[in-house]
Amino acid sequence: MKILRLIIIAFLFTNITFSQDLEVKLNEIIKPLLDGKKNMSFAISVYDVNSETPRYFYFGQTAKDNKTLPDENTVYEIGSITKIFTTTLLTMLARENKMKLNDPVQNYLPAGVTIHNFSSTEPYKLLHLASQTSGLPRLPSNLMNDPKTDPKNPYKNYGNTELESFINNYIPEMEPGTRYLYSNLGMGLLGYLMEKSSGKTYEELLHYYITDSLGMTMTSTKLNAEMQKNLAKAYNEKGEPTLNWDFDALAGCGAVRSTLGDMTKWLAFHMGKTDKLEFKEYLKMMQTRRFETDVQNTAIGMGWHISETMWDRTIIWHNGGTGGYASFMGFIPETNSGVVVLSNQANSVDGVAIEILKYLNR
Repeated sequence: MKILRLIIIAFLFTNITFSQDLEVKLNEIIKPLLDGKKNMSFAISVYDVNSETPRYFYFGQTAKDNKTLPDENTVYEIGSITKIFTTTLLTMLARENKMKLNDPVQNYLPAGVTIHNFSSTEPYKLLHLASQTSGLPRLPSNLMNDPKTDPKNPYKNYGNTELESFINNYIPEMEPGTRYLYSNLGMGLLGYLMEKSSGKTYEELLHYYITDSLGMTMTSTKLNAEMQKNLAKAYNEKGEPTLNWDFDALAGCGAVRSTLGDMTKWLAFHMGKTDKLEFKEYLKMMQTRRFETDVQNTAIGMGWHISETMWDRTIIWHNGGTGGYASFMGFIPETNSGVVVLSNQANSVDGVAIEILKYLNR
């Protein structure tokens, strides 16, 4: 789940004119990655400038040497793009007045669990977690330092007991709301707090508020039989088979599995291409710049990163990665164009996605 750094800067500030057709261009971009064994497969959807109909492209194979192209129903782990589901759930709960963005985190913690404030003037708030400005570390120390943690499936055994113990004992190092600091812990904690507030599991919230209403039947934190049958096999950076990731208490930071078909629906929702007009105000709220990050010309909204380019465009995006998958979802509001890229190998697909967006807006 590594946030994009140098790659996005390189692509955002390079002026290259593309003249080929999109499919030709995609083959040009992707063939070296497949030949170099950097990515096992690609499933890509594209909304061209002002198009209301997505285009789908598939490359590679769902497992080594099986010669099977991915398709619209191939399942991938989307990693940190899960965070956009988490922040969207928060806005939906806020819309129903079940939680408020500026509520203190402490309001939703169970009895006996206390989050220590850096000072008495600014408590941890839900918005700090949603905008990556809580100052909480990227990962809790009792996950990283636990000898029982399997690096090939690191979140599997990290439950509520471990999370609550960390929160009780953590001494903050900075005032919340003063600095961008990307935190899987913070977003996982937000998912946990929504569970405590609603009495529903993260999976139940996901279905109740999002996937059922958008017809995303192949999106879940749990693999049902149909998803298991269509799961692309996981490969690490070297192309070696690896484990799928399982999540417990920190599901909100990276537990979602999905398909290109469903992720294209998710992209369309956030681009305002659906009839869910009642959420427009909340989507805009999520996509508003709130705090500058340490990535050049990039701010954070609620989950979303917002990058300004030298080609007069704004890219709203999030990427993701687990031990065996990589993903990217992003769009350009000025031209109503967007892209989803999914792969079943843990090498970044950010460069591919940015090149596609630049090509669409040439």
